[in-house]
Amino acid sequence: MKIDIRYVAKFEKNREVHILIAFSVIFLILTGAFAASRRWKRLGGAHTRVVLTGGGTGGHVNPALAIAEGIKSREPETRFLYIGVKNKAESVIVNKAGYELRFVYSEGYPGIGPSFRTLRFLFKLGLGIAQSIIILIEFAPKWIIATGGYVSAPVIIAAILLKKLKIAPVRIFLHEQNSIPGQLNALMGRWADKVLLTFPQTLCFFPNATVAGYPIRHSIVAIPPEQARKRLSFEIPQGRDVIFAFGGSQGARTINRAIVDALPFLLEYRDRLFIIHGSGLASSVEYDAAADTERRIEKTLSPEQRALLGELYYRQDYFHDIAEIYSVSSLIVCRSGAGSLNEISRIGKPALLIPKVNLPGDHQVMNARAMKSFGAAEVLFEDTVMENGELLEKLDGRVLAQKILSLLENPALLRSMGEKSRDFLRRKAIERILSEIYGDMRFMDGNGHQVTAFRDLAGNAQLLQMLSTAYSLLGRDFDPASVVDDPDDLAYYRHRAAGLLSRKGWQDRNLGIKLIGLTRYREKIPTLLKMLSDRTPVSKIKKFFGGDFEQVGFIRRNIVQALQVMDHFDSDVEKHLLAALKDPYFEVRVQACRSAAHFGPFLAGNKSWINGIAERLEDDCFEVVIEAARALGEIGTDREAAEALFSMNESHYWQVRNAALCGLKKMIERGVVEASEELLSRTSSFILTSTDFRPHFEIKETYAAVRKCAEESKSEHHLPGQAALSDHVSRKIQ
Repeated sequence: MKIDIRYVAKFEKNREVHILIAFSVIFLILTGAFAASRRWKRLGGAHTRVVLTGGGTGGHVNPALAIAEGIKSREPETRFLYIGVKNKAESVIVNKAGYELRFVYSEGYPGIGPSFRTLRFLFKLGLGIAQSIIILIEFAPKWIIATGGYVSAPVIIAAILLKKLKIAPVRIFLHEQNSIPGQLNALMGRWADKVLLTFPQTLCFFPNATVAGYPIRHSIVAIPPEQARKRLSFEIPQGRDVIFAFGGSQGARTINRAIVDALPFLLEYRDRLFIIHGSGLASSVEYDAAADTERRIEKTLSPEQRALLGELYYRQDYFHDIAEIYSVSSLIVCRSGAGSLNEISRIGKPALLIPKVNLPGDHQVMNARAMKSFGAAEVLFEDTVMENGELLEKLDGRVLAQKILSLLENPALLRSMGEKSRDFLRRKAIERILSEIYGDMRFMDGNGHQVTAFRDLAGNAQLLQMLSTAYSLLGRDFDPASVVDDPDDLAYYRHRAAGLLSRKGWQDRNLGIKLIGLTRYREKIPTLLKMLSDRTPVSKIKKFFGGDFEQVGFIRRNIVQALQVMDHFDSDVEKHLLAALKDPYFEVRVQACRSAAHFGPFLAGNKSWINGIAERLEDDCFEVVIEAARALGEIGTDREAAEALFSMNESHYWQVRNAALCGLKKMIERGVVEASEELLSRTSSFILTSTDFRPHFEIKETYAAVRKCAEESKSEHHLPGQAALSDHVSRKIQ
């Protein structure tokens, strides 16, 4: 083969050009990196520069600002830059505080699994990292202080990359506010220079951590109530007990709606109460806190009640002067995030906490439990209810009003709660944090303090396994209180299970239904029945993949099973179980037959049920036929029911024949069928072969058990041999 010399020469020349370009690019990158590193070090020798990041909610923003205040008290010339995300809490709070603010792209982690949201998350994260690299090189900070939230992710990743490339001589500090670390901090903590913790119990998550406490801004201090009143932009009538209700910087829909729903019950006490309501800054398509609250006021209160509302109630989106609000308050109603609890503790106020359940590590519940056990707070849990065809997390307004009034009627208890609140959480947090940042060890860290471990709450999967095992062993004698020995824990597990019902994913709802059944949360039976009868059709795409209704077949099946596990039977339960016998999904029909057998004492002799079960003997699915035959043995009370079972003696499926024999045995035990020679003769007509590859035939064992039961029944009752089937109908158990 002849090689063209000109082609070879051209290829060699192009390769040289490509190599030259590659070396030029590498040289430019290295030169730029070297110049950036030199500039970074030069700027670091002047005034201290600090990047603050973390946000999404005030619980992440305020700790960063508190640390900034501490640094500023040591070095007044320090320059700060806050990096956040547009239209989040930092947009309002940081601007109000007067710090320079820059924005990058970022959004919350959508979870494991490929989806459009995952692609969008990765795209925004990558874009945010690129933006952060440019901002960090331009600003050249000495320290980066991150307080969690997805806002911090691109900044921390960019800083780690710049450190690895030897461009950034920067130190990274992460502050973890909760007892269970957030996803970002848990992942990034290993690369931080130091992780600063609020709770000693979190030390096990980080090898490079120290306990510092929760940093609170200097402005959050107790102010004499009269002085605080004068500073407010609105008036509070004299002689009133003040309730301050808020759900964090963004607001909490549950708290906002519960406060509004409580107003009709509190209006008659307007001569002694005044409610200050911080509804939050949330303003999105999903939830607009201010607009939703105003609409609910219009809907809930009559015109006459709204005319009186100003005497009882004042609402504002967000209170920048929150120390004044705390100081005039007799009781604070709020979530149980670490930020709120630390601020309340610093002021020394009693609290009524409404924790958000099913968060990572259940940290809000853990916080609320700790404060309640210390005697500084009371706790109310959200409930899940069906409202306008939609499952929502809700706190009943009447319940909230009653709890508020009961606490205010006990001034001695409120005083005691306030005193204990003041001693609840660790003090001097900023001093400890500054000691770590500056490395001067002026203040002892918190690691030397005795650690009192939290009593762990079981996760949903662990709880399901514990309760399922106990139920399978104990059956009707099962009691969830014997598995979960703390009544408060059981109450929380029930509310947590109910909280899963409002999730979009059917897997979460399915888990919630199972746990509601196993915890015997009977108050949720009406909600489960509404879900069972919900026939909202799915989209065409879901229908193409086998879906039928929004509450999918697995969910409907497990609702029926949960009703059986809760062992509660009334007219509503009966109506829905009877309808479930005709459900389009075969597993629902199977479970409905099992439930009929379970509730046999209530259904024996009920013609509607006997006819419904008899129809299922003709079902296209042999699994349904099997359970129907067993159920008929539990509820049948006449010759017709027994004849229906005898007619299955030559069924193609041995499992069906076996179930029919089981049903006949049950009818003999119940005294519905008389043990006679004719009975024994007719049972011998059953085909006793099966196709299973087993060393023994189950159907033969069942047949033998039927004959033994009949013989024992004959000897016990001395029945005449010529008697056939009894026409006696056993009385239905009421």
